[in-house]
Amino acid sequence: MLGNLRISSKLLMMVALAALGVIAVAGVGLSVLKDNLLEDRKAKLQDIVLLARQTIANDFESARKAGLSEDEARERAKPLLRSLRFGKEDYFLAFDSKGVVTVHPNPKVEGKDLTNTPDSDGVYYTRQLVELGKSGGGFVAYRFPRPGASEPVPKISYSTDFKPYGWVIASGVYIDDVSAIFWQQVWRIGALVAVALMLVVGMSFLLGRSIVKPILGMTSAMRGISEGDLSIEVPARDRRDEVGGMAQSVQVFKENMVEAARLRQEQDALKGQSETEKKKLLSKMADDFEAGVRQSLDMLTGAAAEMRATSQSMSATAEETNHQATTVAAVAEQASANVQTVAAATEQLSSSVSEIGRQVAESTKIAGQAVEQANRTNVTVQGLSDAAQKIGDVVKLISDIASQTNLLALNATIEAARAGEAGRGFAVVASEVKSLASQTAKATEDISAQVVAMQDATAEAVQAIGGIGGTIGSINEIATVIASAVEEQGSATREIARNVQEAAQGTGEVSSNIVGVSTAAGETGTAAGQVLSSAEELSMQAATLRTDVDRFLANIRAA
Repeated sequence: MLGNLRISSKLLMMVALAALGVIAVAGVGLSVLKDNLLEDRKAKLQDIVLLARQTIANDFESARKAGLSEDEARERAKPLLRSLRFGKEDYFLAFDSKGVVTVHPNPKVEGKDLTNTPDSDGVYYTRQLVELGKSGGGFVAYRFPRPGASEPVPKISYSTDFKPYGWVIASGVYIDDVSAIFWQQVWRIGALVAVALMLVVGMSFLLGRSIVKPILGMTSAMRGISEGDLSIEVPARDRRDEVGGMAQSVQVFKENMVEAARLRQEQDALKGQSETEKKKLLSKMADDFEAGVRQSLDMLTGAAAEMRATSQSMSATAEETNHQATTVAAVAEQASANVQTVAAATEQLSSSVSEIGRQVAESTKIAGQAVEQANRTNVTVQGLSDAAQKIGDVVKLISDIASQTNLLALNATIEAARAGEAGRGFAVVASEVKSLASQTAKATEDISAQVVAMQDATAEAVQAIGGIGGTIGSINEIATVIASAVEEQGSATREIARNVQEAAQGTGEVSSNIVGVSTAAGETGTAAGQVLSSAEELSMQAATLRTDVDRFLANIRAA
């Protein structure tokens, strides 16, 4: 909607909005000023009434200290309250709890009940003052005539209570001067606002004129230029603001129009050249065109011939490549079969090596067990040798006992012979003992011989078992070496199998690639055939183009 308004109208709207804003701010300021004036009067009035109440309270304390009764103190306080003044004509008064005036500067008013007396607006101000005073204090606004006047004017009063006397102390001030001060400020601020608005309107008019007038001039210039009048001067070109930028843009447009007119005149002059010069120019252009085109056609024909030869060579090469690829594919197929055979044989070899490794591991385990058994047997035989040694010691002891017994039997026989007939029985016993001792000695010798033979056999057994243990240990070491070698052989065999498998895979990939090469060779042959056809078609098109060029040149020269 704003796009359809004139610039002057938009500026006027801005001025109107600014004026409304200034008026609104002034109105709010005046309202705040009036409230502040009224609140200042209320605060001063409240302080004065509270000060009077404090004065009465101080007098009450003084009366109590003087020993006066409550009625005496109340009567003494009345003249004190009547005498209190502030301002020029403002005073204090007191009501009892029922609204009857108990203290007033005018004795005629004292004793009157004013609770049912309203002001000119119907406000029962006395009743409200008493009620607010008994509840702690408050303000009442009403209308009351000044002393010596009959016209009621605005007034505000404040009341508070004094409980020892049962009074409600009050006082009031006229506030008609507040309205006068307020309206004085209204006129003063209104005058300032009016002056400011006049300045704003004047400046806005000047600014609008400085903007609108050049724009109207540029609009008129643009209209004249568009109608072909290039002698019009564009206004405001020397300005440095946005209007000057617009004027400079219009000047550039005008200069472009002048240049276009000049070019149009030059074009008309070129059209006036003679027809002979035109024909000469066309003939020269035809000769130059013929020279260039014929050379290009000759080069095109040669290129087509070269393409034909190249395509034939490509076709032969593709056929040979296909043949060689077929041969290589057959060889690769055979190689793949051979590699698969080697892979199978390597797999069998790997299985055999694994079985040998398992057998060698089993032999190593058995050899280890044999070494352990030989060691245990050696310990047992060694214990047997020790037992045989102990038996030899026992046999030696028995032999010594038998020798001693034999010696004792011999002594007994000698003694029995000396005894004669009396020792004959003893001699028989001694002879038997000697015989037993001899048999024991002989048996001991046999046992000793057997023990010696057993000790010799035990020693030989210990030596033989030790040899067997060493031999089995050597066998175990050899079996361990064989197992390690078999494990290495198995790893090598597995590596061979993996390499053979990769070779088989690579051979398969070679076969696949050979198939791809064969296919590509076939496609190359096909492409070569297509190139040959294209070359022949190109030769035909070159001949046709040559004919068309000759016809075109003939037409140009005829023109």
